[in-house]
Amino acid sequence: MRHLLAALPLLLAAPLPAAAEQLSAAETAVEHVALIDGWREPDGSRVAAIEIRLAPGWHTYWRVPGSVGIPPSFDWSQSRNLASVAYDWPRPTFFDTAGGRSFGYDGALVLPVRLVPADPSAPLDVHLALDFGVCNDICVPAEAHLDARLTPETAPAGRARIEAALAEGAQGAGEAGVTGVTCALAQGDGGYALTARITFGSDPGPGQVAVLEPGQPDLWIGEAESLTDGRTLVARAPVAGRGKAGPVVERQNLRLTVLDDRRAVDIQGCAGPG
Repeated sequence: MRHLLAALPLLLAAPLPAAAEQLSAAETAVEHVALIDGWREPDGSRVAAIEIRLAPGWHTYWRVPGSVGIPPSFDWSQSRNLASVAYDWPRPTFFDTAGGRSFGYDGALVLPVRLVPADPSAPLDVHLALDFGVCNDICVPAEAHLDARLTPETAPAGRARIEAALAEGAQGAGEAGVTGVTCALAQGDGGYALTARITFGSDPGPGQVAVLEPGQPDLWIGEAESLTDGRTLVARAPVAGRGKAGPVVERQNLRLTVLDDRRAVDIQGCAGPG
């Protein structure tokens, strides 16, 4: 297994002193990037994890980085015998800055991944090109390249760390006591906005923040403003689509995540109002 850390190629287009400065910052921030091997499930899939360890004072980002973050990107295309990959994101932390709010991980991230081989009886040759952002007083992009061969006989090496990260994962709607989810699209003076209403069986508590993800390539959803009204969290976000007719929202594809300092709730899809 190997890894290589460097600044993203786009930095090469900048003047040399700026590119060198950002490369140095990325190398200083990132102490370790590796693929943790976990275990083989009965169906032949492999549970592993991507580990990023950062220097003190640095953080990296969740799949939705927020208004001032850098989104991570994963390219598994050079792997062999890999049919699909799924991610089990741990609950992120909020970072409030002068530029807005971001979501991520302070100091370290262990991101569990479920690797499904095309042929469970054959070795899984993994190659991952990972682009991600790191931030302290400045935010810079970084990249890593990870290679590993996972065989059906490989003994679990990092089960405890992966299970700890899985325990920090999101609850489903039923587990979290969600009793209803609706979404409504409306046009105002400032453009279109999407309003989601997520109702719980009991008071969800203070500090609730909703993140809305479109789940379709032709739709953009901005940062949501969240407020709690009794047992209902109301989140309103700007939305835009392609074409002059306005955005088209496919409600079944929307992904809604409710975050606070205790848990994350992952909700797939919403109903129409009323």
